[in-house]
Amino acid sequence: MNVMSNGTCSFRSRLTRPIFLWAVVALVTELAVEWLPSQGLYPQLPRPLTLLPLIPAMFFWVALVRAIQKVDELQKRIWYESVFIAFMATLALTFILAGLERAGIHRAPGDEVGSSMMLFWGCAYVFCAGRYR
Repeated sequence: MNVMSNGTCSFRSRLTRPIFLWAVVALVTELAVEWLPSQGLYPQLPRPLTLLPLIPAMFFWVALVRAIQKVDELQKRIWYESVFIAFMATLALTFILAGLERAGIHRAPGDEVGSSMMLFWGCAYVFCAGRYR
């Protein structure tokens, strides 16, 4: 019974950590900035408002660096390995997209690469963490 309640408390505490909260705020503001003009609510947002998602994103990056500094060596190794794998996968994707653009086959928007890197990082983290279980 204690293990179950401790596991639940641990999960809840993860949802209130700054890194998670800033990531959610950054995601919500990014979606709002993209969604409002597409729905016709605000046909054209003022330029400063389009940069609004960068503010919580910067706080997320600071919280991420602080979180990495606080964890033990194994967790750091898992994070660094997953970041390296995501970086290499993103580099390969960038080369592929550049080749497709030069060939005139496909032109990818710039934000597609960043989203792909986050997806690669999540998958790589699951893979790397699974190796140590």
